Amino acid sequence: MTRHVKHFFHALLLIASVLGLSACATKPAPMTEWETHEQTLLDITQFTAKGKVAFISPAQRVSANFVWEQNGDAMSLRLTNFLGSTLLKLEATPKGAILVDNEGQRYIGRDAASLLQKLTGIALPVNDMTQWIKGLPAETNDFTLGADNRLAFLSENDASTNKPGWQLDYQTYDAATDSLLPAKIKMNQNDQKVNLVISNWKYAQ
Repeated sequence: MTRHVKHFFHALLLIASVLGLSACATKPAPMTEWETHEQTLLDITQFTAKGKVAFISPAQRVSANFVWEQNGDAMSLRLTNFLGSTLLKLEATPKGAILVDNEGQRYIGRDAASLLQKLTGIALPVNDMTQWIKGLPAETNDFTLGADNRLAFLSENDASTNKPGWQLDYQTYDAATDSLLPAKIKMNQNDQKVNLVISNWKYAQ
């Protein structure tokens, strides 16, 4: 591990004192047909989501503010501390990924999730999150709808290999988007946990 990455890794650990993320109050979600709702989400290919995130594992506990920007196949994730200082910025396209740490050091990899975990220890399924963060399952995912026909639970488990994957619990949806997009998501895979509270959505259809 290089000196830059060690310094960056230690900086992440220092900000992880509070892990409780409060859910935003929301009004009851309006009913919708799943097929209509799914197509609306598929049509959203450009969006910005802002909020708070907590990464929890046996090795570390990290909380931060985040900004996720998606433009087609290109994504950008920026994590900042409570003072607004950038902890890292991760950019990815189908061709590869670049991570810039808090000292401006650049690291290049072919896969965004692998690059992020290798350098920081943070587990986040970056590629799938382009869909999941919107409340949209991938074609191979098992999922359960809530009473309002929005995504309530998603499982990435591979039945053919019995390999445990990510499990997502969609706890609330954002009233400011007429409950179209999620406001609180809890994720876990084995001993890795990610809690997302999204406070602001901007999107184009």
